[in-house]
Amino acid sequence: MEDIRKIEELLEKYYNGETSLEEERKLHWFFQTCEVPPHLKPDADIFRYHYNQRTEEVSPSLEEKLVQLLDDQEHKKRFLLSGRTIRLASAIAASVIIVLALWIGFGRDLLKEQQVAVYEDTYDDPQVAYMETKKALLLVSEKLNAGTENLHYLKKYNESVNMLEPVLSFGTGIKRLQKLSKFNETTELITKK
Repeated sequence: MEDIRKIEELLEKYYNGETSLEEERKLHWFFQTCEVPPHLKPDADIFRYHYNQRTEEVSPSLEEKLVQLLDDQEHKKRFLLSGRTIRLASAIAASVIIVLALWIGFGRDLLKEQQVAVYEDTYDDPQVAYMETKKALLLVSEKLNAGTENLHYLKKYNESVNMLEPVLSFGTGIKRLQKLSKFNETTELITKK
């Protein structure tokens, strides 16, 4: 009976966080080896759980998994690029870009020279060239005007929408009145009580 009183005192100290390691070992030993009274059974379950967690060994499969993870990390390190390799690769890439830019720049100049030679003086008489250009522009103008004939309906629609603008502005006023209506409803509810 005296041992149970000491255990109860130790439990109280344990739950208050005032026990030493030696006292906690006594509690663990008591709940593992002795017959526990019914009123201490919940505490026994807690201490047995903690004891089982401490004594549980690492499974061999876990150790194998850890070794495998370490091997994988070591394998990845082998293929990581060093700073020197990255600098070398970026220098090569920059050189290639510079060469391409120069080639494209000179290539454009060569193409421009060839294009100027192609379009140079297709008509010997400037008056004939002017007339042909005027004819082509008039043809484009006719096609463009034919395509825009149906747009006058849009103009009429826009005018009618603009005429409705004052009517549509009533919507914001009505929304404001709805807020006032809610206010009146709440004041009526307050005054009734």
